[in-house]
Amino acid sequence: MESMRKILLVVACLLVVSATTFAQRGNNQRTPEENAKRTTERMTTELNLTPEQVAPVDSINLVFAKAQAKLIEKANGDFASVRDDMLKLNALRLVAYEKVLTKEQIEAYKKMLADRTRNRGGQGDGGNRPEGTNNRSNNSESK
Repeated sequence: MESMRKILLVVACLLVVSATTFAQRGNNQRTPEENAKRTTERMTTELNLTPEQVAPVDSINLVFAKAQAKLIEKANGDFASVRDDMLKLNALRLVAYEKVLTKEQIEAYKKMLADRTRNRGGQGDGGNRPEGTNNRSNNSESK
């Protein structure tokens, strides 16, 4: 009976540790690979990517997701300290997309980002804002 109690205690401890780890990771902290895949899937659907566009877009998304993750890590909670670097990164990403996407898809991509920002209540857009887009002006339009 004593060994059963110890086993239950160990299992309970493992559950608490697992739940804590899951909760910490649950704050939208996906890996760069997960972020890139999710972005590519969304772009494939919303921008009607052709099969030939999917692989290059996925590669672009992975490169920039990794770079973004490094900036977020560097920020250590102080995102204002990396804001300029993030804006430069987003401008470079847009240039990379322009080499793969059509003009219509680029316009749809910019609209997709603006809509996403509006849907978040102007809280930012996860660093995917194309150069020249201002959250405040986008947010004020939705009020």
